[in-house]
Amino acid sequence: MGEKELLNKAIGGWRGLVDSGLPSMLFILIFVFQQNLNNALIAALILGGILLLIRLIERKPLTQVLSGFVGLSISVLITWRTKDASNFFLTGIITNAVYGFALLVSVLIRKPLIGYLVGSLVGDTSGWLKHPLLVRAYTIVTWIWVAVFGIRLVVQIPLYLNDSVALLGSVKIFMGWPLYLFAVWVTYQIVKTARAKII
Repeated sequence: MGEKELLNKAIGGWRGLVDSGLPSMLFILIFVFQQNLNNALIAALILGGILLLIRLIERKPLTQVLSGFVGLSISVLITWRTKDASNFFLTGIITNAVYGFALLVSVLIRKPLIGYLVGSLVGDTSGWLKHPLLVRAYTIVTWIWVAVFGIRLVVQIPLYLNDSVALLGSVKIFMGWPLYLFAVWVTYQIVKTARAKII
């Protein structure tokens, strides 16, 4: 499986990646330039709904955009109820913490979750457990993803606690797509090399 196919299956391709991030970008832009929390929340939610509707009309995979819309809706609700713009990013911070913790535990018990994830994408959910080389490769890439989520938390939590909305939004974007794509690319390279040695 190539990088394009892996990206398509994991996150819905480039379209899925962009669709999942656009509402947050719009929220940040409107809040920073207008300083109007309600307008920013409404605009982000409307854009998220439009993207979901477009996917439905096109009959394209909904996994990424639907999960993104659910997360967006929760973020909007929490932010609206608390009237605190920083809370728009709280759901993302919690999600990073949960993912990072789950991946860390999986490595510690020697059942790296990335192995199961990639295995399911290539049609071999648990067969890789029979190959020490693949187990080692998946352990390495799982540690890489633990680092990705960990770095996000280390940088974003202090900004969240300080109510640095503009900076937090910018950091979220920078540590979102670029860091995610880099981790996907490294994962692909390591797994491809390991799989090539056992085929």
